[in-house]
Amino acid sequence: MSVSPDRFPFIRLEALPAAALADLAAGRRPTAWDRDCEEGALPPPEVARRALRLQAEGVEARWSLPYAMIDEGGALVGACGFKGPPSLGVVEIGYAVAPARRGRGIAAAAVAQLLQKAAAGGARRVLARINPDNAASSRVADKLGFVRGEVALDDDGEPLAQWLWPPASGFPDDGEVS
Repeated sequence: MSVSPDRFPFIRLEALPAAALADLAAGRRPTAWDRDCEEGALPPPEVARRALRLQAEGVEARWSLPYAMIDEGGALVGACGFKGPPSLGVVEIGYAVAPARRGRGIAAAAVAQLLQKAAAGGARRVLARINPDNAASSRVADKLGFVRGEVALDDDGEPLAQWLWPPASGFPDDGEVS
């Protein structure tokens, strides 16, 4: 199955600036970043703290900084990104969309762009760990051609289904997301 990012609504990914990450890590709404923001669209403090730690460790921005999902009007409607650099060719992603904007294809549009960034950065596989009760995120992964694997407990004891992309080895060469 091939999924072209232009099948989805317009979403631009924009790396969150360091000042915004510092505010988010401290549990504050970013003040230095002047942008309309949907309620619940910003990444949580732990994501900002992880990004700042990875940056301090010298991890390339592509793999460490969260991306804001920016809609056609310039508003921040969600966030996504990699949870660190690839390990053994596999990179993990995370994503979330503001509650008021869910169900419109925004997450799929953003994740399709993350898949392209992963391929361009040399990752061979992409992992999304999704709570089995999160039907919406599971639909996003399924729509984009991820294959669901086993459910495993994370460090906090939460059950998470392991979704891998692409299901077969290798990334496509034609610029489309499979």
